[in-house]
Formats: sequence, structure tokens, C-alpha cells
Amino acid sequence: MKPPFDVRYVLVSDYATIDHTGKLIIAGLYTEDLVVPVAPLFLSSLVITILAKPPASKVNFQLSLLAPNDSIIAGGGGELEPVESLKGSNARAILGFQFNQIVLPEGGNYRIVVAETASPDKQVQIHDFNVVINPEGHAKATDRFPVA
Repeated sequence: MKPPFDVRYVLVSDYATIDHTGKLIIAGLYTEDLVVPVAPLFLSSLVITILAKPPASKVNFQLSLLAPNDSIIAGGGGELEPVESLKGSNARAILGFQFNQIVLPEGGNYRIVVAETASPDKQVQIHDFNVVINPEGHAKATDRFPVA
């Protein structure tokens, strides 16, 4: 099954914005593994940024962040409309979802899924990441950057 729109890429970070030139400003970019010392993981902010190809016709959609047990951690909705490309560029849509005071309750694989609003049961995964509980690995990673 395909998502309701073509996803070019998905970024998961602490912060994201677009400057006056259209450049994405991303801070605290997460990789596919979030190595943490304990669960649950409390985040003051989690931002999901999606760069997508605009659809041929208007699409209403829902986005959900699913825990390893498939419970919904966070979600939102949106609408994408067709967009003409500017001369010399590809048409694109930048979708941003910011979730504040979010809790990732356990280690495991978290999935980001989308579905058309009219068919919420037909979810399609567009990204995933792992929360890895590793107290020793986290300590070693943070020891490389001592606080003065």
C-alpha cells in the first residue's frame, strides 16, 4: 500500500523551522537509534519534518507516532494541495509536526504512519526509529563531550 502522498524524506529532531530563503533549519537531529539510559524517555519537544511531493489532487491525511505495542503516542492531521513547481525546481511540500512534552514509554521500534482521513484504518509506514535502552552506552557517548 502506498502513502496518500509521495514522501521524499522524514527527519526526527528536537527543533525545526524554515528561514526566509526556504532553507530548513534543523537542531537536535536524531538518527535511526535513540540510545538512552532508561525508559520511559521524556522529551520536551519532538519534531517530525516531512518533505513530500505534492499530490495531483487535494489530500486530507492523519499522521500518527506509534509505540512498539502499536498504541498512539502522538498524532495530527493535515491537508496537501497540488503545487506548481517554480522554474528550475521540483514542486515540494514541507510538513512539520511538533509534539511538546512527549513520552516514549519503552524501548523498541517506533513507527510514523500516515493515512487518508477518509480511510484511517489504512495506515502506511513512512519512517521508523528505535529507542535503545543502554545505560553504559549512553554514559560512554556522553563522556566524549565533558562539561567544563
